[in-house]
Amino acid sequence: MTRLVPVVVVLLVANVAEAKLGEIVRAARTMEEGRIEDARPLVQALVAASPDEPEVRYLQGHLAFLEGDYDRSLAILDKLKDTRVKAEAGELETLVARTRAVTRGFVPKESPAGHFVFYYAPGRDEAIVDWAAEALDAAYQRIGEDLGYFPPEKVRVEIIGRPRDLAQLSTLTEKDIDTSGTIALCKYNKLMVVSPRATIFGYPWMDTLAHEYTHFVVTRATSDRMPIWLHEGLAKFQEVRWRGEPGEGGLGRSLEHLLATALRKRRLITFEQMHPSMALLPSQEAAATAFAEVYTYVAWLHKKLGYDGIRSILARIRDGKSERRAVSEVLGVTWERAEIGWKRHLRSLGLRSDPSIRVHRLRFERGDVDDENAGLDAVVEEKARKFARLGGLLRARGRLAGAAAEYEKARAAAPDDGFIGAKLARTYLELDQAQKAIDVAGPLAQKDPEDVGPQATLGAAFLKVGDATGAEKHLLAALRVSPFDPAVRCGLAQTFRDKGDTVRAEREQKACDLLRRRD
Repeated sequence: MTRLVPVVVVLLVANVAEAKLGEIVRAARTMEEGRIEDARPLVQALVAASPDEPEVRYLQGHLAFLEGDYDRSLAILDKLKDTRVKAEAGELETLVARTRAVTRGFVPKESPAGHFVFYYAPGRDEAIVDWAAEALDAAYQRIGEDLGYFPPEKVRVEIIGRPRDLAQLSTLTEKDIDTSGTIALCKYNKLMVVSPRATIFGYPWMDTLAHEYTHFVVTRATSDRMPIWLHEGLAKFQEVRWRGEPGEGGLGRSLEHLLATALRKRRLITFEQMHPSMALLPSQEAAATAFAEVYTYVAWLHKKLGYDGIRSILARIRDGKSERRAVSEVLGVTWERAEIGWKRHLRSLGLRSDPSIRVHRLRFERGDVDDENAGLDAVVEEKARKFARLGGLLRARGRLAGAAAEYEKARAAAPDDGFIGAKLARTYLELDQAQKAIDVAGPLAQKDPEDVGPQATLGAAFLKVGDATGAEKHLLAALRVSPFDPAVRCGLAQTFRDKGDTVRAEREQKACDLLRRRD
């Protein structure tokens, strides 16, 4: 969900009976539409003319919040006790106070191209800021060209430590976040992303940043009039643009499996069910299925219309037309015919349901998980699960040869299980049997490139056999999901040294050393 906290225009209209009413309403609506750079001079003029009006002071405090000046916002809102705005000011003040508490002590760092400013807690999160900045600078250029909008001011990005902090910084609850797997938001004139260190298996955090930035662009390109299903479809389609061509990689095997299953069972999620937010859907699987659906819709639109057509749809929505009318006009067919065309396109994709594919669910670090066997519950075959559990216990005790033997038994019982294969490959790597690790992990990474375990193993194994080019490919894939794995960052440092890229080698070595240290 990307909408800003709404300024209560009705309240302002009801309580302001002076000549400034029109200016106040205009400033409030401009902020609602995300046009902060346009709202700023309007609010400044109101403050200069009517500094004691409670509605004006409320707008002033709200603007300071959206600008990221939480101290100033609280100073204004704390003094705003007028009964005409007390309730609204109190609600906003609570949100600002929580935000300031979560972000207290954060340090800023500007992206190389100057389009973004990152705020993060000193420590381990420093290891991802440079990569995040590179990804978003690339996204700024490509997504801006695609959708026809470049923000005129630097975009604020907050990297936060825990899911509960995301709940503090938004209207979502911890239950909403855990149930839906929400890990980032574009809201309040900024991007907010939970650090991958808060998860057990990581997640595609660089794509997620580009996803949220797409929301930022679409919000402003449409004056925040885009419905959630199309908002999310565009963001999902554009999230790879920082690193590749439109829709590169497609759905991915995990989402393809979920969408194929939903199609077969006739359990597609309607666009209406996605409103008001994907974060409120009943499960991570439901949210992922919804994302897969809207991705395919936008991919279909892009195939038929290109970016010129998509920009035309955005312009019509900005000018006040519904998304259904906008899509229909640009396609030149009725909405009903458009929906039929999309569903026909879905059936033509040949989507495959594959129960052996591990559905990528976010699992947040709670401090009470047996890390070695985390994810074992996804192994369906009971006999294989028993062997794999014993393999995990042996591996945790350093008895690697015995662990490999148990994992081999588990793989014999469930040859297509990705969890077992990934554990076996990693164990062979630790036994210094790099080629065996490659033989096991290679097919897994080819089958599901989003599975970080085989990618990290392949990166390390290729380094051991002296193939720096092969290593880099897999280590970068692992970095995009699990950047706090010291083996990944140390491996990248070696890879960049071998290639003569001293700047990145030094950066990765610094991250390697940081992540190897124990807190």
